[in-house]
Amino acid sequence: MSFYYLYIDMGNNSVKFFLLLSFIEGLVVMGTELLGAKMLAPFFGSSLYVWSSVMAITLGGLAFGYFFGGKISLREKQELNLYKILLIGSLFTMLMPFTSKVALNIIGFYSLLPAVFCSTFIVLFPPVFLMGMVSPIIIKIISKNTNESGNSAGTVYAISTFGGIISTLAFGFYVIPVYGLTMPAIISGATLGILPLIMLIKRKRYSDTLPFVIGIIISLYQLIFDFNQPREGVDLIYQSEGILGQISVYDYSSNNFNKAGNNSEKVRWLYVNGISQTKENRSITLDENSEKYFTYVPKLTDYISSLNLKNKSVLLLGLGGGSLAKSLFENGYNVEVCELDKRINYVAKTYFDLPETINVTVDDARHFIKLSKNKYDVIIFDTFRGEETPSHIITKESLVEVKKILNKDGHVLINSYNYIEGKKGVGLQSIYKTLIDANLSTEVWPTSIDVNNRNLLFISSLNKVEKNEEFLDMSKIDISKAQVLTDEYPAFEMLNGLAGLDWRISAINNNQTTN
Repeated sequence: MSFYYLYIDMGNNSVKFFLLLSFIEGLVVMGTELLGAKMLAPFFGSSLYVWSSVMAITLGGLAFGYFFGGKISLREKQELNLYKILLIGSLFTMLMPFTSKVALNIIGFYSLLPAVFCSTFIVLFPPVFLMGMVSPIIIKIISKNTNESGNSAGTVYAISTFGGIISTLAFGFYVIPVYGLTMPAIISGATLGILPLIMLIKRKRYSDTLPFVIGIIISLYQLIFDFNQPREGVDLIYQSEGILGQISVYDYSSNNFNKAGNNSEKVRWLYVNGISQTKENRSITLDENSEKYFTYVPKLTDYISSLNLKNKSVLLLGLGGGSLAKSLFENGYNVEVCELDKRINYVAKTYFDLPETINVTVDDARHFIKLSKNKYDVIIFDTFRGEETPSHIITKESLVEVKKILNKDGHVLINSYNYIEGKKGVGLQSIYKTLIDANLSTEVWPTSIDVNNRNLLFISSLNKVEKNEEFLDMSKIDISKAQVLTDEYPAFEMLNGLAGLDWRISAINNNQTTN
């Protein structure tokens, strides 16, 4: 579809002009959905609950918009009403970076699920509702008689949907990763409103242009003033928005004792969607008693060292800040890493001193496993998407592929967190049950006796895993409600839902990066 043919004849009620407006509306509405989800992700994560809320609010807003747009299309001055609606929609789109911060500050600390839904409603519903009203009005304007209404509706919705497809691809793969969230929201709103603004000015309806003017003023304010200044003693070193989430690196200095530990330490943290992924105490060395990394890093390193592996070949799935990769590398292991997000690779090498000699492949872990021609003594799953373990890599089918690239005495190690007992533990019970069903001898090793502040390490092998006094006694844990995880029924997020919610709430309560 050439924009040469979608010319703008603003003086003669051009059908092609209104189709162009429909195309722009489709572009902006899908960009708005992605932007809204990513604005909420640093606070609430990107779990099934967040995306369910985003999709429900988007569809609900469009449904209500279609309904009321149909009602308004029956009134007089249809074109004028259309331009007003587009300008108000542009205002709410430009306001999204502001409304998201206001909503999170007011509602974010209430009970998680209501907070997610209410925040999503405040941020997404107004712009999506207004954009939903556009298509019925345009259909009415370009339908000269009743017989043409069906063809007009099909054309309008097709063009709007085509715009949405382009927007989804552009925002997901380029706009958000390169330009973040605030600027794309402002430009999207301005794009939605510029043609209606021109039309209203042309008709000397100056007072009706006020929403656009307000949006521009507030947008300039948002760009000049940063609403998320780090608190005293915390330095923001790096931040990036992308389709895989927000990545942030902070330094905690002596002024922030709770994170830094004492007044002489400087600790660097990596967060993905507000969940801590890596801690590195840069004031100490590995041979000192104070903890340099998270507890699971030395535990896994020591366990692997106790295996007396012949080839010392390790595949690490999931990089984070590279703490585990560095620890194994410094202990003489040949470490190969697979990491999905290329920004994580950049952060690990730039801000956490990951050696360049460690080979990092940017790929999905499941895809990498399937195509790998190498064999490994140890394969470690250290994969997190915020508070969630990606479900597709811990299914029985995935483990069958993993076993193909394990040496005969090989081990599979999975890093997870918190709960394996009771209702909150059904998700990790299911990981355990799946490992057993895949014929992998498995033990579970907690990094701490404090259930609210521990990692859980699954130690699996093609041969029998030798007992350790620190391992959990799984015979005392009821796993009757656990499921074997399969590709056909990817139920892990649902089964692990209570634990994920608890982990997210804990992260919200403990987050001290900003005021």
